Amino acid sequence: MTNKIQQLIALSISALLLTACGSAPKRIDATGNEGIVSIDNVDFKDWQIAAEKGIRSLLESGTLNRNDNRKNIIMISSVKNSTTQHINTRILTDKIRQALLRSGKALTTTAISGTGADDAASRQVRELANDPMFKQNTVQQSGTVIAPDMSLSGEIVQQQNSLGRREESYFFFHLSLTDLTTGLAVWEDNVEIVKQGKKPLLGW
Repeated sequence: MTNKIQQLIALSISALLLTACGSAPKRIDATGNEGIVSIDNVDFKDWQIAAEKGIRSLLESGTLNRNDNRKNIIMISSVKNSTTQHINTRILTDKIRQALLRSGKALTTTAISGTGADDAASRQVRELANDPMFKQNTVQQSGTVIAPDMSLSGEIVQQQNSLGRREESYFFFHLSLTDLTTGLAVWEDNVEIVKQGKKPLLGW
């Protein structure tokens, strides 16, 4: 075997070893753009974009403005996942809830939601009435929890297309705010995110 062949074999083995070794894990800025972008999935940056655009649209619409110096109480109903992926829509609703509280224009209730109470304590503490273990004048009374004025709901839809090696996913985030007195939608908006990429020639 000649030296050139030996050198080629050595180089090939080295290249194979280098590609087989992964990079060391590292932390990245959750507010930056360094995260992995996957075509088929909703990535953390997509959640940020959807929440930020949605809440900005809601606050700028003036829908939450009142003349009686009282803040609207909003319940988070549900965000339907109509994509092909298993995703946790709570990431979106929690970001929106936090942004609403920071805005100072609304309060959100955890005593009720589209899937039940987010925090069951409001009901549990009232079940302590007549429990001899607890000092009764410290037990929260029934009839004091404030019911919501409005409900926030939504849906996430995904459409996929491909042309040759190029793939594309279109994610449609629809959000709606309903006045619970009338049952009418008082605000609606959409956030659209499109991601493209190419399949590799070899492998997956």
